[in-house]
Amino acid sequence: MTISTQSQIIASIVVFLGAAYIWTFAPPFFVTVIFTILCILWSGWIFISIFRGTDEPYSASVRYAMATASGVGVPLSIAFVVLMIATPAIQGMITHIAMFGRSGLSSAAIGFGMGVTFTIIVLCAVFFISHLAWWVSKR
Repeated sequence: MTISTQSQIIASIVVFLGAAYIWTFAPPFFVTVIFTILCILWSGWIFISIFRGTDEPYSASVRYAMATASGVGVPLSIAFVVLMIATPAIQGMITHIAMFGRSGLSSAAIGFGMGVTFTIIVLCAVFFISHLAWWVSKR
């Protein structure tokens, strides 16, 4: 495993732990801003390192997964959001979760944040599945 891959794995773990810390302890706003900036820089670094790498099959697999995530993941996310809006039980659950938030934000803002988070999770899942499918089809 290359050093670049190891550092990306370590950065992924740090991002996960940072997100868990922010979700659990509700730190001051500037901590959230700094963490968000670091996440954006990390994402850009991974994006650039993928396309500048010397491993052509890996770059091709990531390009395929990104195309699939944008072509399938986005419409799938939109369909799920429409389903959430149309289903009263899911609306009630989201409102219930939002009311217990300690952040001081309105229920609508927390619901929006949950929708964005859900969309990102769907896109990442489609990316992972398509990346895995690409490698399975080439082996």
